Amino acid sequence: MRAQAHCVATGAFAAGRSPTTTALAPPLHRTVRWAAGCAPTALALALASGGLAQAQTAAPERVEITGSSIKRIAAETALPVQVMNREDIARTGVTNAEQLLKAISATSTLNGATVANTGAGGGQGGTNSVSTISLRGLGAQRTLVLINGRRSAPAGGGSAVDIATIPLAAIDRVEVLKDGASAVYGSDAMAGVVNFILRRETQGLDISTTLGTPTRDGGGQEAKVSLFGGLGNFDRDGYSATLAASYAQVKPIFGSTRSFARNINVDNQLDKTSTTAFPANIRLPNGTLRSANYPDCGPYSIVSPLSPGLCRYDNAPYIALQPDSKLATLSLSSRFRVATDIEAYADAGVIRNRTLNTTQHVLINGAALPAGHPYIASLTNLINTKYGNLPAAQVTQLKSLVGSAWALLPPTSPYYPTTFANANGLQGQPLVLLFRSIPTGVRQTEDTTDNQRVVAGLRGSALGWDFDAGVLYSQNKITTNLTQGWTDTNKYLNLLNTGVINPFGETTDPAARQAAMDSNYNGLFNITTTKITGADIKASRDLYALPAGNIGLAVGAEFRKEELDIAPSDANKQFLISGFGAAGVPVAAQRNVSSAYAEVNVPLLKGLEANAAVRYDNYQRVGSTTNPKASLRWQPMDLILVRASIGKGFRAPTLIDLYQPEARGITTNGSRDLVRCPIGTSGLIDCSTQFVTIGGGNPALQPEKSRSTTLGIVIEPTKDYSLGIDAYQVKITDVIRTGLSTATILADPVRYASYITRGAADGNASGVGPITGIAQSLTNLGSTIVEGVDVDLKARVLNTPEARATLRLAGSYVSKYDQENLDGTFTSSINNPAAIGIGVVLRWRHAASATLETGPWSMTLSQNYQVPYRDLRTSLQAASVPLRTVGSYETYDAQVSYSGIPSVRLTLGIKNLLDRDPPYTNYGAGFVGSYDLSYTDVRGRFAYVTASYRFK
Repeated sequence: MRAQAHCVATGAFAAGRSPTTTALAPPLHRTVRWAAGCAPTALALALASGGLAQAQTAAPERVEITGSSIKRIAAETALPVQVMNREDIARTGVTNAEQLLKAISATSTLNGATVANTGAGGGQGGTNSVSTISLRGLGAQRTLVLINGRRSAPAGGGSAVDIATIPLAAIDRVEVLKDGASAVYGSDAMAGVVNFILRRETQGLDISTTLGTPTRDGGGQEAKVSLFGGLGNFDRDGYSATLAASYAQVKPIFGSTRSFARNINVDNQLDKTSTTAFPANIRLPNGTLRSANYPDCGPYSIVSPLSPGLCRYDNAPYIALQPDSKLATLSLSSRFRVATDIEAYADAGVIRNRTLNTTQHVLINGAALPAGHPYIASLTNLINTKYGNLPAAQVTQLKSLVGSAWALLPPTSPYYPTTFANANGLQGQPLVLLFRSIPTGVRQTEDTTDNQRVVAGLRGSALGWDFDAGVLYSQNKITTNLTQGWTDTNKYLNLLNTGVINPFGETTDPAARQAAMDSNYNGLFNITTTKITGADIKASRDLYALPAGNIGLAVGAEFRKEELDIAPSDANKQFLISGFGAAGVPVAAQRNVSSAYAEVNVPLLKGLEANAAVRYDNYQRVGSTTNPKASLRWQPMDLILVRASIGKGFRAPTLIDLYQPEARGITTNGSRDLVRCPIGTSGLIDCSTQFVTIGGGNPALQPEKSRSTTLGIVIEPTKDYSLGIDAYQVKITDVIRTGLSTATILADPVRYASYITRGAADGNASGVGPITGIAQSLTNLGSTIVEGVDVDLKARVLNTPEARATLRLAGSYVSKYDQENLDGTFTSSINNPAAIGIGVVLRWRHAASATLETGPWSMTLSQNYQVPYRDLRTSLQAASVPLRTVGSYETYDAQVSYSGIPSVRLTLGIKNLLDRDPPYTNYGAGFVGSYDLSYTDVRGRFAYVTASYRFK
């Protein structure tokens, strides 16, 4: 009996009764000793008293830890799981889930997304402002995001959940499984799982408000208020209910207020400015460009010493590096006891996230128009009726423009540069403009995300099984409205063709200015809706006892229906709006997915247990697959844990991968066609422009396949010190990707000529025509191999009744990230942005912190660090120019909290304490050069204060 009492008492501590205690919180040497020595006794007590629900005072709580469906005593598992509880989250000073996940070292900027780089800054036309997470740099599409262990509808038609819509105030903890888990969770868990566990129960009401501001001028202020309240105690009353609500607003930060956000750097020969400028540049009949105003290019354009002779437009000052956003969330959770060991539960949440993206003025410079576009008829009629009396050669040259969105400045315009026209042999002819439309204002796009999620079910114990059965409905709807600066192509070009708009300076006529603004299209552009409707059931139990412990079994099944609906507006479908690559095409697709899995945990010897799982998935119109996983957990002594795992997986192509119609986009500013404009050549549109990209889905795509392995050790010599080291390898074959990035294709357009579509030859010295498209369609291509080591260190260097001091470090070292090329060779992506799209695979990054707690005070100093990486060459640099190095990025955060006033907690913090600018890079991302927006916090030093009050 004394042994049983000891097991019960220490087990209660190990399980953790506090609402903020994580599944992995107890000290390893205590929980492992308890689990090994006392679990059989605890289980016998629980069974003797009639089950888990009735044995709450006699046995520790058994919990389900991310990575396994078998409930067990809380302890380090055979798989590497990083946990951030509410206190950890509070110490980071973040205000949303996007900022929170940047603090996890296993995440990568590669293949992830922030609101900034999918909105105006990322070259996506200012649409689908979503935030996603990429573990191991393997992509958001291979990182499964769960809420309370269940799925949520993806955003924007892909497979990734928009983490910006997860309410931070409702999060109890985040569990990050840094191991492929396809056998347990499904095909899209190749890189790992991020499980947001929401708060379940409270009595009273917590109210919190946060105000923050950058210490630099230029916007970026934030305000947030949240509340979390509840009633009922499930153990006492048989029911409980909670409500969480929050509202947050973030003000924009524009490139004009950040000196590091520029598209030109003379010292490094970076010039990503655009030849589509204001004042307008003029396209001559032979394809060369001239400026009638040069060198008088201000105030909207500049004179570039790297590309002289033309006025050039730098879009960086006009872009919202951090967009204006408003996020409102409301969630309800309830539990009801329906029998002694069975409860019913229901969770519901609604979220609205409004993001207003601002980007550069729209460009008018000859985009290809689809057959039947109204401007084709307009331009044809204009040439025939107004310019038909010109010499035949000139009429022929003008008619070659039909089919493209060119503006013609008539010689009758009061703004016609007669001297320029005469000097270039164009007297009496209309001038073809490369025109940045300042008169219609900067472009603004409003993305409104509406997210609804409802889960209901039963869980408990019956017939010796712990079970959970539920139904799920989740919808993510993104409505994109164009609110300013997006012109109706036909209306605006016809207005330009009348000559009443001044393309070289301010238009002073009020009627002409109003006519320009009236040509803007303001209204609906696109609605993208994704839905998941499903049901699942899982159950686990101990089968029978072995000398070393009990065999645990879990089984489960899931069925879900995935739906995708892309509904472009009529103006979008007809390609009536300037600034986009092509017409929008409706998409409506759906499929059924059914799965079944089993998992068994076997204690082979004292301190040694094996776990095996197998999962069967069937994806409608894709096929079925069976994937196994096995792991070992060895505890030779109290202070050492060794763990290992191996598993196979697959990822089915998403609905958008399969069925997205041809989609056109554009490359970034400053793109160069090295065939028509070799290094050293200037004055041609091919030297610095934006080329059309042609992408789309592929119904013939096959699933990706993967193999993942981990090997790790956790050492905890005392309760105050622990060190975890986990090595991993992930190999993915039949990778679904675009054939090559546009940067790779344009760097060697001869080698990759098959990816480039060209128009008819037009007299260029190369003998070939201009680029009309760069292929970016999806295909199964080669393999990717990722290897590395995660390090997790915790040390409590001071532990007295008066004070505690704790040091933490979590870091990730990537030893290999190789992607297979077309010829079967491999290219390393580590510290090498040239090998990928947006983002960089960094060799090493870490987050470290020191926390001192004394009385009501808590103080934390944190460091965020990432290593230097190789930069790209600019479009002006020859291949012989050595690659430069992008400097390391190191920032410090500080926070002080005080809780000495009853029911009150006050926090003052500063992010980026030293106000560090991001290191300069040629690489950049999206429309902004000089810095990498995929990992940079553009706010600079950011001060915030949080006050919370608890009504009991």
